[in-house]
Amino acid sequence: MPLDPLHPDGRTIDLAVSRIKADPGKRRGVLVVNPGGPGGSGLDYPLALRPLLGDVAKQYDLIGFDPRFVGRSAPANCGEVRLADVFRSSLDRADFVESAHRARAFVRTCPEGLQHASIRNVARDLDVVRKALGEEKLNYYGVSWGADLGVVYSQLFEGNVDRMVVDSVTDVEGSEYHHLATGERAEAAFDEWAAWAAWRDDKYHLGGSGQEIRAAVSRLMKRDLTIAGHKVDSAVLPWVLQSALGDENDRDLMARNVSTLLRNTPPTPELTGWLDQYYGRAPVYSQFIAASIAFTCNDTGWPTSPAAYWRDVQRTRSTQPLFATTFLPCAYWTQHTTEPPLAISNNTPLLIVQAERDNIPLHSARTLHTKLPNSTLHTVDRRTHGVYDERIPAMVKTVNDYLGRR
Repeated sequence: MPLDPLHPDGRTIDLAVSRIKADPGKRRGVLVVNPGGPGGSGLDYPLALRPLLGDVAKQYDLIGFDPRFVGRSAPANCGEVRLADVFRSSLDRADFVESAHRARAFVRTCPEGLQHASIRNVARDLDVVRKALGEEKLNYYGVSWGADLGVVYSQLFEGNVDRMVVDSVTDVEGSEYHHLATGERAEAAFDEWAAWAAWRDDKYHLGGSGQEIRAAVSRLMKRDLTIAGHKVDSAVLPWVLQSALGDENDRDLMARNVSTLLRNTPPTPELTGWLDQYYGRAPVYSQFIAASIAFTCNDTGWPTSPAAYWRDVQRTRSTQPLFATTFLPCAYWTQHTTEPPLAISNNTPLLIVQAERDNIPLHSARTLHTKLPNSTLHTVDRRTHGVYDERIPAMVKTVNDYLGRR
């Protein structure tokens, strides 16, 4: 691929692509899939989706890929860094200053060239993959950031789409700043979970009301804990809580995690694994972080003054006391794309699927639906992110019927 697709005769990078072939007698084309991120590898994703697709998988070559700067596709390298160094909350001034210091130090280690880490460039890479596969049109399924990628592809290459499913899309024309730097939806998710746990106080003993549970967890903000050998303080706690808060199927896990935090009981294996990753120094984590931040900070809407982030923390303190999270690397990021914002408006007949109580607001999907007059929107009353899931059989049927229809 050209590093800069707008100057195709310049430096190139390699893109890693995987394929599971269709049944030759039933083949109708290729289905490119992406698991989201940004920063997540997609090479193995066809293997994960094949059981869900069932007989539909026989109709398509299933195509996975690592987006540019991810995994085996010219991975970004900003040196060794931990999730704990950049994914921190900053609810008091000391946390904020420390987070700003770590974010600035990380950004300074990143090499030149990452201004080409943009969702539009990944969409352009995707069209090169289509051509390399000899396909006139491609079919596509993407979730989360992968859903956004599908929408961007449909805008840039409207005539090259056959069938497309976007699962749990964000506001593609909006700003990632409003997704990562505010905790309004996480606060609502916490209250929903706390009410559920309060009804089961005879089992979990966390409190007889949601307010009582919230008060108990809020007091943890003033304590420094050690869980599974790792420090959990007010800069880390919001991220720990959110690790089991986005899916209603994790309510029991969330209750057991909170019990660990309140009573210092042995942590769940899931919490131990999460903390090991959060504080881990493996190269795969450093590469993920570098790619994730490059794509995220190349998005629009990020303030360039750290003071603006601190003002937002202060402004939202009363309404977001647990999750007024701050993501500071983008305050120092300088390798921005020079392309203007992309407006979404096309006639692609894509399928949008979304959970109504996702931490990404439902109005993102509804707004997208209005901008794409030939699109179809299906929702499910559930708290989760990603609805093409074996635990939601009706949505699996909806997606498979759409992709498999002759």
